[in-house]
Amino acid sequence: MRRTSYTLSVLYALLAVGLFRCALVSHERGSVGYTAFFAAASIGAALAIVHVSWLHDEYRDVLAELDRRRPPIRIVSLEDQKAADRAADCCELWWTTAGAEHDPATCTRKDTTA
Repeated sequence: MRRTSYTLSVLYALLAVGLFRCALVSHERGSVGYTAFFAAASIGAALAIVHVSWLHDEYRDVLAELDRRRPPIRIVSLEDQKAADRAADCCELWWTTAGAEHDPATCTRKDTTA
């Protein structure tokens, strides 16, 4: 992201300088309308540099916020995962809970056939 935003900023700066040069040439030739147009376009390109910088800062802040909010990664062994899956499959038949979430510790419909 950094490399592309810097490249984009350099391109906007070159565009702003080129448009400002066009505004100066138009002013030397006495064309007020073109001078105003090229000057406004040059200012717009300069503001685009500020906008790209602001977007880069916002992107960096969002990534930092995501890193702060991300819960720590728990490494669970395969045996623990299988035990948790078996505990979650506590009901005798899937339609006894109709797919609703329930706590395996307090489930009243334990599988008694196994």
